[in-house]
Amino acid sequence: MIVKTRTEEYSYIGLQLLNRRLHESHEMKELIHSKMHMALAGIHGEVRVDGVFSKYSFPFEYVVLHDVSLESYGKFQIDTVFFTQYFAVILESKNIGGKLSFKQNPSQLERENEEGKVDVFESPEVQIERNIFLLDEWLKQHGVTIPVFGVIVLTNSKVRVIEPPTKYNAILHQTIPIYLRNIPRERRYISRKELHKLSTEILKSHKTYFPYPMCNRWGINPNDLQTGVCCEKCEMFGMVKRKNGWNCIRCGHVDRLVHEKAIREWFVLIGDTINNRQCRKFLHINSHHVASRLLQSMDLIRTGTSQSKIEYKWKW
Repeated sequence: MIVKTRTEEYSYIGLQLLNRRLHESHEMKELIHSKMHMALAGIHGEVRVDGVFSKYSFPFEYVVLHDVSLESYGKFQIDTVFFTQYFAVILESKNIGGKLSFKQNPSQLERENEEGKVDVFESPEVQIERNIFLLDEWLKQHGVTIPVFGVIVLTNSKVRVIEPPTKYNAILHQTIPIYLRNIPRERRYISRKELHKLSTEILKSHKTYFPYPMCNRWGINPNDLQTGVCCEKCEMFGMVKRKNGWNCIRCGHVDRLVHEKAIREWFVLIGDTINNRQCRKFLHINSHHVASRLLQSMDLIRTGTSQSKIEYKWKW
């Protein structure tokens, strides 16, 4: 039974917005653009894993939780975790094509593409080992002792493993049901009631991870970003605020509420709070009154009393 589906991919959204506001000549543009496409590939891979669990069931009691963020000795995020009365399995999905080599000493993943270019990634084995340790500690803190296993799930159809991992199995996403059914079920560590109580406790403890503000995360100066309100029709920055709404001087498109998207981008990219002066500078408006009205019209958290100290926060 699937008890938790995936939430919106906030990292990908942030990378999209960051990529759009970075100038083409910026030194981080190529890296951010690449990370954005990698994040999108990861989403596609996770969708394939989700599809497997939505199509298949198992001849024993189980729960499936996708995109779980918990905290024990540190914060950790799990792509998919499969719980039974007998064991738990962390499934780390990787949508990487080409020839894969799982290297040791140091642990890293090398991918050779069709052109012969070699890229190096963090080892999925290291990710799984870290998550197994943290999940095991989280379970113990909640009075649960159960074996925790891990498996690397390859979701790209154009993948070929040259050097397999040594500590954990690597399987294709289509074989997930076979792999899980073949894990020995020799001892029940928790009852059926405890299994469902555990899934409820995980849902309560789950905290959605927001990787914002993106500039801080990637070490980018906010002053390097293009400012202004972006036209959703022609994608030009610098729409002008008039009585009938925001007007694009390039294509003539008019939008009354597009400033809300721009202000949300501020919180995603630049800071946890915004004040009137920052709003005017970011949206390219001169009127203190207009900026105040726009901020107050949105469902934001207002702090401060005097005009000079009023700030607004986004309700994540």
